[in-house]
Amino acid sequence: MINTKPLLKWLVLVVYLFSVSLQLRADDGMWLLALLKRYNAQELKAMGLKIPVEQLTGENEGALSEAVIAFDKGCTGSIISNNGLILTNYHCSYSAIQQYVGPTNDIFQTGFWAKSSQEELPVSGLTITINKKILDITDEVKSQMSNATSTNKFQDVMTTVTEKYKKQYPQYKIQIKPYKNNSIFILYLQLQYSDVRLVGVAPKNVTKFGGETDNWMWPRQSADFAFFRVYGNKNSAPASYSPANVPLAVKTYLHISKEGYKKGDFAMSMGYPQQSDRNATSFQIEDKTRSFNNPMIAVRKIRQSILEDEMSKSPAIKQLYAEKYATSANYYKNAVGMNYWIDKLNIISKKQAFQNQWTNWVMQDDSKKASYATTLQDLKAALDANSSTKRAQTYYSESFSNACEVIQFIGAFGTSLKNYATDFKSKPSVSKNILTNTSHYYKGFNISVDKRVTKEVLKLLKDSLPAEFLPDIFVTKNLQSPQAIDQYVDEVFNTSVFCDGDKLQSWLKSPTGTLENDPGMQLYNSIHEKDWQIFKTCQANADKSRRFIYSYYNSVSEFKNNDYYPDADRTERLSFGTISDLQVDGKTILYQTTLNSLIAKADNTSIKDYQLNSKLKDIWQSKDYGTFGSNNDMPVCFITNGDVTGGNSGSPMMNGEGKLIGLVFDCNWESMTREFNYEKDLHKVICVDIRYLLLITQKFSGSDRIINEIEKANQKS
Repeated sequence: MINTKPLLKWLVLVVYLFSVSLQLRADDGMWLLALLKRYNAQELKAMGLKIPVEQLTGENEGALSEAVIAFDKGCTGSIISNNGLILTNYHCSYSAIQQYVGPTNDIFQTGFWAKSSQEELPVSGLTITINKKILDITDEVKSQMSNATSTNKFQDVMTTVTEKYKKQYPQYKIQIKPYKNNSIFILYLQLQYSDVRLVGVAPKNVTKFGGETDNWMWPRQSADFAFFRVYGNKNSAPASYSPANVPLAVKTYLHISKEGYKKGDFAMSMGYPQQSDRNATSFQIEDKTRSFNNPMIAVRKIRQSILEDEMSKSPAIKQLYAEKYATSANYYKNAVGMNYWIDKLNIISKKQAFQNQWTNWVMQDDSKKASYATTLQDLKAALDANSSTKRAQTYYSESFSNACEVIQFIGAFGTSLKNYATDFKSKPSVSKNILTNTSHYYKGFNISVDKRVTKEVLKLLKDSLPAEFLPDIFVTKNLQSPQAIDQYVDEVFNTSVFCDGDKLQSWLKSPTGTLENDPGMQLYNSIHEKDWQIFKTCQANADKSRRFIYSYYNSVSEFKNNDYYPDADRTERLSFGTISDLQVDGKTILYQTTLNSLIAKADNTSIKDYQLNSKLKDIWQSKDYGTFGSNNDMPVCFITNGDVTGGNSGSPMMNGEGKLIGLVFDCNWESMTREFNYEKDLHKVICVDIRYLLLITQKFSGSDRIINEIEKANQKS
């Protein structure tokens, strides 16, 4: 007889080791900070978190979450000194930099470093948000709900609770977010600051080394960072820009680690991811590719080709369109990559397999069957019915809310100009605002370039959409050939007051008559009328889809029955994993790049994006790395297997002690499906090493001002 005791002991050990390995593996999750103690505390500690989890959650003021800010409209930043110094990505700073670029001063190319506080540059329209506290108020809201008797009790309870916290914390903005079919409620106490100033950026061939060639790729060698500073009034409260404002004095900021890291080390990022759709069905993903990605790719490909051609011929045009081109190309490449990896990774089949499991679960329970038996079929039918309309809507949005800038202007200001001649004298403030906005807008693009883009966009629409979705101008002006479209657009741009910034300014200063018969206005009106019809149809159909999506998503949460995180929604989240190599197509790509690898790339002079900054070359040749180098080389970038998405740009990557080791700035090409799923072996977070960031600051800034401020801040406990 075989002795089974050793076997049983061995099986117990295997089960134990397997359960531990499951606990310690990187997995999907952009986790709500307020729920970390419930879902993640044990795993975080096991993986390498050295600080109490309470320092991450935000339940008490002074948590690290207070130092991680929402930066502008779609990025993340960190406060890294007690004087409000902010660290974020260079590519999150394009619009701020653009405000200070002129014919004789291109800080995209030269960089900029404020030698004193007086030289720090105020940035118009830039806002940062600080979460002072983050609280799980689920029990409180549920208690109120159980006692409420009104017919609109959910809305009434939300209003009551919000008003309570407004009275309790009058200095803060109150935001309450419901999750999981209104079973979880998270409260955010926030401060928003609008006096934000540019402190320092390195030249573009350092910060964006690799350019569009390397965008969304690993390995990478970009120093993608920028410094800003947030200002408040003398009491550190939010205030509009004023020379009297002072740098924001804070007690909580992120400290920096220059000790480095090794493969396998725990790493966590905190930030503000914007959007994900992890429970999306196979039908929604198919719809995304055909109704959104494909039209976006088509329009942006044409516009980017024109911009690239025009920028190659004129430094002034290049300066004017650099930010717009980079932003457009970024999302274009993302859409191309998403379509590619959806196919390569068989995402549709994987989603279908999950849906089959869910369906089996539904059909085993009569109550679930009654609620969900036809949900998937109904959703597919609703999406299919709306597909062509949604596709047309994307073409209109990409073409006329993004590509064609004269039409954008008329769309933004056309309504206010209808009665402008009458209101001109009676409403001088309105006239002044329009004049100011018009002057600013027309400085931001080139009429000749826009004319060329408009021609090609109209031709694309003619070739891509059925006649029923085209503006009636195609019929009334007989725009049935490329030549006819060219001739018509030439006529509009030669005669419309909107196609000459100086003429428009003159008319605004001394308006006569109406602009209703202006050729540019007529073109816009024709586009707007059809666009509005498409929008209304699309929204009505989308409402049907949303009902089925909402029903399915609520049931999926119950079906999975696992630790819960909601889809990204621009609230502060934590992602964690380890520093690790990329394994793809049988190859191992190492987790770290160095300055040596950057120089090797720069030897490929056939690729214009690999232009080597001469000062960087001098630093490499002399090996002048100071305390930042390692093994006679300079660490530049590294990757982790965390879970991030758009909005995490600028997020701090921290070690187990909560100290900055790097700055998130991109994901790899293999992670383009991260909106819908997380592939733990392929999806990587690309970070610039904090040591490289500090080296660039020290060598390029021309003074020790920023380095000294950071060093002094790090000496404080």
